[in-house]
Amino acid sequence: MNEVSASELIAAFDSESEAGIQAKNALISGAPFEIWLEPQPASKLRGILRGRVRSLQRRGKPIVGVVECLASLVEKGEQGLLVAYVDDRERAGYLFPLYLDPQPLKVVGCLGFGSSSEGDRDLFPVGPL
Repeated sequence: MNEVSASELIAAFDSESEAGIQAKNALISGAPFEIWLEPQPASKLRGILRGRVRSLQRRGKPIVGVVECLASLVEKGEQGLLVAYVDDRERAGYLFPLYLDPQPLKVVGCLGFGSSSEGDRDLFPVGPL
């Protein structure tokens, strides 16, 4: 897998979680996305996510899908997952970090957080870990 198209990423959603539905709708509406094709252990991603969520909560940012996303990452243990971001903030939506099983491509975790300033980009930097 060298790259992933928007249609492939849309097809990778099979969850009916609130965050997943919003992220999928953002993609369908043309929101930009980025995906990194180097798998990272789910346990590492879970640890990073916990710290970022605490920081978002301290800042009072709205967050959807945290509990479901963390539970999915726990289930994956040490499995390698891909990381992607869907950015719907231009339409007053959320920034959605996605966690994907690479084979077959499937979204296994998703959350969304509201952001009103560029200062939040350091919490979920757009780029590989």
